[in-house]
Amino acid sequence: MRDIRLYVDLPLASGELIELPEQTARHAVTVLRLKTGDLVTLFNGEGGEYSASIHALQRRQVQLLIGEHLPVNRESALHTRLVQALGKGERTEWAIRKAVELGVTEIVPLATERTQVKTSSQKSDQRERRWHGLIVAACEQSGRTRLPLIRPIASFENWVSAERDGERIILDPRAGQGLSVNRKVTEVELLVGPEGGFSDQEYEFACQNNYQPASLGPRILRTETAPVAALAILQVQAGDWVSDPVSS
Repeated sequence: MRDIRLYVDLPLASGELIELPEQTARHAVTVLRLKTGDLVTLFNGEGGEYSASIHALQRRQVQLLIGEHLPVNRESALHTRLVQALGKGERTEWAIRKAVELGVTEIVPLATERTQVKTSSQKSDQRERRWHGLIVAACEQSGRTRLPLIRPIASFENWVSAERDGERIILDPRAGQGLSVNRKVTEVELLVGPEGGFSDQEYEFACQNNYQPASLGPRILRTETAPVAALAILQVQAGDWVSDPVSS
């Protein structure tokens, strides 16, 4: 039996009838092939999820009867912020999807010296809508109950120089030490460079602003692979992959 999860940006309450937004309804009917009586799971990003059943449907209209609230929590106690330099083609999209699956809390797309992607206002708006859709799909697939925050594209200097809580790490294959954090840490920011890496000036500026260099081993990883490896390491060391998590 398929376990179908749907995100809806609507208030949810047991016993109520709701109508899916048109785009979600069309996906439910034409792609998922849902029928009257089929069971689904709903979540709205506010925590937990709801059982629901298809009450009535047409091609562009789907009505759901909401069942019981399920107080599940699949979010990591470790707050991870991925500051990802924009990559060419689908690299940034791939990194976003996988980061969401790995429990990232926040994503910051970053424009750097070596960024080869246009960052005009119109292009950025289109790109951000696309990224939001990817985040929703990844949350539906991975069972997450809250949507990670994705920020507007930031400039390198403005973002790196701003004050924020938590540990700061810049991934660099030349670093003398591997990625490692204390088990009791609660917030970590990962700074990941573009194809070709950060410029020397950017690297020095990051270090001056309290970013600690860390490597991911002897091999050089692509810009979209590095955050996946790093987030997995962090979840093992201080997140919800540890065998006996320490509460914050």
